[in-house]
Amino acid sequence: MGEIVLYGKGKGGKGIDDPSKRIARRTIDYGSDVVRWLYDCLSPRATGRHLQGHYSYTRDLVPPFATPQQPYDAICPRFVHAAANKTRAPVNVVHWFPHGRRLLSGTQTGEMTIWNGLQFHFENILQAHNAGIRAMQWNPEENILVSGDQLGIIKFWDQYIYNFQTFQGHKEAICDITVSPTGLKFCSCADDSHAKVWDLRTGEEERAFTGHGWDVKCCHWHPTKGLVATGSKDSQIKLWDPRASEAITTIYCHNNTVSKVQWSPHGQFLASASRDQMVMLMDIRTMSVRRVFKGHQKEVTSICWHPEQEALLASGGHDANLHFWDTFGSSAPLESVIGAHEGPIWSLSWHPLGHLLVSGSNDYSTRFWSRARPGDDSFTDILPKKVALGANEAPIVIPDDMHVGTVFESGVFADPPGPYVPPPPEADANAEAIAAELSAELQKPRSGLSVGEGAERKDLFDTSDFDAEEGRPIAKPDASAKGGD
Repeated sequence: MGEIVLYGKGKGGKGIDDPSKRIARRTIDYGSDVVRWLYDCLSPRATGRHLQGHYSYTRDLVPPFATPQQPYDAICPRFVHAAANKTRAPVNVVHWFPHGRRLLSGTQTGEMTIWNGLQFHFENILQAHNAGIRAMQWNPEENILVSGDQLGIIKFWDQYIYNFQTFQGHKEAICDITVSPTGLKFCSCADDSHAKVWDLRTGEEERAFTGHGWDVKCCHWHPTKGLVATGSKDSQIKLWDPRASEAITTIYCHNNTVSKVQWSPHGQFLASASRDQMVMLMDIRTMSVRRVFKGHQKEVTSICWHPEQEALLASGGHDANLHFWDTFGSSAPLESVIGAHEGPIWSLSWHPLGHLLVSGSNDYSTRFWSRARPGDDSFTDILPKKVALGANEAPIVIPDDMHVGTVFESGVFADPPGPYVPPPPEADANAEAIAAELSAELQKPRSGLSVGEGAERKDLFDTSDFDAEEGRPIAKPDASAKGGD
């Protein structure tokens, strides 16, 4: 019969009751919100809850899908946690598991990291690619993950993140991957001026979209129709029929590279981000620009629609700022998080329920954002300090004791250094007065011990005997001094 161990204590261990082992982790649990919403739906006397500006009303929050007419209740500007790998590398893409319990992040070193979706701690890591991971996408059946890297390699993964197929998709770096709503096809684009349609079951190429004049940076499949949108470095957005190799139409609305395109959850609108610092919202029914969102100071690098709110769009830019837009309202952002990261935001991903937003950045971190709690006043006060770049610290001045000079003057193109000349000593205003006083003091006759009497008297400081031996003239004593004696 085995030994019974109470409270999880094993041999030689302190168990879970050890205070030193207790770690307080921040948790965003959606269970209470869903239970509250179900209780209100089933209760015959349930009435609308009015939230007040106090933390005690947090328990009355409901999921975002319970308030479809209030997009402001679904924005996620509140910082929760920042996760980073031991191997520091830019995070190119972040993507949630379909069940929302875990998050996948792909880095520039080809590592795929799994993070917990409730407590945000590290769970697993694997070397998925030999180059930087640029895109990831699940199929609608939620059992196959398609990923692409910087070498043009495409890999298939099952729900346990086991790789079962690998092939060369493009000759250049893959920029984006999108899966059809049926789950039978997927489209990929790369820096080789065309996109390709593939069979997801066999991994064979079906056709190529050749119409852009430059690198194709992004692509996205319509959520319900056979329609693919692509954006290119030639500032054009093209709509394609997956059964043909020619574009249906071309949209000219940007003045620079189109970095991201994405259809709304119901497929009515197409949002696009560009290097011209603007986010465009187009209506597919009229093929016209519905809104122009201006808020970023640099190029817009990522956009993401809310999974439950078609009126809510999030965007991240090269200026490290995060903006939330109301697609049915004004062109001003609903909320902005200035300095959300310490570098460009490369990827955004909403939780399937819409209560969390994840961002991946060039500052090596994956950050989680949640909805505001009743009682929150400012979102910038809870942002982490930017220790890496020293944004919140005074500039450090290092003394140049080795006389090296600045970096630009000591490189390979710098002139050869000359001989070191020490600085002249600083002149002391009292030095001359002290020297004159000392000289006058030495010239005075000194009284002290003497040898002999009368004319034979000699002071201890008298050097006449030594002067006679060396042939120097002997100074005669003063007559007045004799008379005084």
